[in-house]
Amino acid sequence: MDGIEARCADHTAARIARPVALAAALSLALALAGCASSSRAPRDAAHLTGTLVYREPIALPPSARVEIQLVELRDDGEQEPLVAERLMDQPGPPPIAFSLPYDPRSIDASRTYALRARIRADGELWFASPFDVRVLTAGNPSRVEILLDRVTDAAAVSAGRVLAPDPDPPGLDPRVAAVRQEARAIDTRLDRFDMREVVQGAERLQLWVDGERPVKLVAADTSGLGRSASYYFRDGELFWVRSPSMGWVFEGGALVLRTDGKLQPLAGATGGAAVLGEVESRLALFGL
Repeated sequence: MDGIEARCADHTAARIARPVALAAALSLALALAGCASSSRAPRDAAHLTGTLVYREPIALPPSARVEIQLVELRDDGEQEPLVAERLMDQPGPPPIAFSLPYDPRSIDASRTYALRARIRADGELWFASPFDVRVLTAGNPSRVEILLDRVTDAAAVSAGRVLAPDPDPPGLDPRVAAVRQEARAIDTRLDRFDMREVVQGAERLQLWVDGERPVKLVAADTSGLGRSASYYFRDGELFWVRSPSMGWVFEGGALVLRTDGKLQPLAGATGGAAVLGEVESRLALFGL
């Protein structure tokens, strides 16, 4: 009897131990899963919030994806660290609300941080923030509104028709048509270049560079008077300048054509020296 009782006791203990072991294993698995989740989105995560807007009456397709990045800005030319990123599929019409979680322990109060935003559709860049939006440190906010610029004409597809702000007028001078086409091609790939920003008084300057060669310079007036200009460079040399009231075509560092605000040629190619001096002084603010 003693042997039978011992075997029964062992069998009973095994039956009890089996669910206990399973429960322990399940508890361990859940604990590990919780650790993995917290590593991706810590419980004490802070959030950057805001909205994305753009001026064009354009409907985003179902394939649209929003990319929002929080980066640490560097002045030493080193790679800018990515602090946090959020991808949003099918964002809907603007204003597009967003909330970007980040680990507050990754923020150094002595450093500078900025948000960058893009909207892509079918792998093509449609909209992008034209300059870095500074946040968090040095008194910068944690809630922002980001105005996006249209980058490519693919973004003009809406409700089966093409919307084209600033379209080419009929009978456009071939030289103006050529530089505008080249400028549009630059705009479609701006996200491939490094972007720098300088604010001087009521003027905000954004410069895209390929190495140390300028690609595009935008001078935006922040006083509300609407004075702005875009400068485009080919192999680091100015070839097209566009402002609301004028256009200038350069070849080999010399002005060859001047237009009015409607891109119609004006008699005499004048003012080239002043434009070149203006762009040189602005590039000098970036050490170029």
